[in-house]
Amino acid sequence: MKFTTNNIEILKSPLGVMLVIPAPHDNDLSKLDKEKEYVVEIKKKSKQRSMNANSYCWVLCQKIAMELSKNGYTSKEDVYRKAIKDCGHFEYIPVRIDAVEKFMHIWESSGIGWLAVDIGECRTLKGYHNVMCYHGSSVYDQKEMARLIDCLVDECNQLGIKLDDSDYVKSLVEEWGNEQSQKAR
Repeated sequence: MKFTTNNIEILKSPLGVMLVIPAPHDNDLSKLDKEKEYVVEIKKKSKQRSMNANSYCWVLCQKIAMELSKNGYTSKEDVYRKAIKDCGHFEYIPVRIDAVEKFMHIWESSGIGWLAVDIGECRTLKGYHNVMCYHGSSVYDQKEMARLIDCLVDECNQLGIKLDDSDYVKSLVEEWGNEQSQKAR
């Protein structure tokens, strides 16, 4: 079971710390067995991208692909991957040399924008390579999605592709906040 809440209270006692977590009226909660062990994770809620912003991202990728295809075929997926590399967030992960290929295959199987690039031997870990791992936009928050769309809009401008008013683009990215506040009610 998973739910979003706020107003969590911390109660300190000689036995330790207890959390009082406001939860929805849910029949699943009444099925909890106090004799069983459970895993509880608490993390700060982050803004996620709106599906409209995601749709607009793909519209931009398609427009760019069509323009670039005038000089040889380019797919919208190729444009998307390039944008992820140009402006997406990434992390370096050290991977044992004999596992690099399999690791990269597994990482990239997460989606179109999940990219892994072997950048060579680790300086600090013998027998390891650093792999630059890019996350696909499916896990982007609002700020990261706005950066991706800005990158694509800039590419469109450089190619002379006409786009909608920038206020409209901004509203697509910001729309997420409105959707989230309505869901919370």
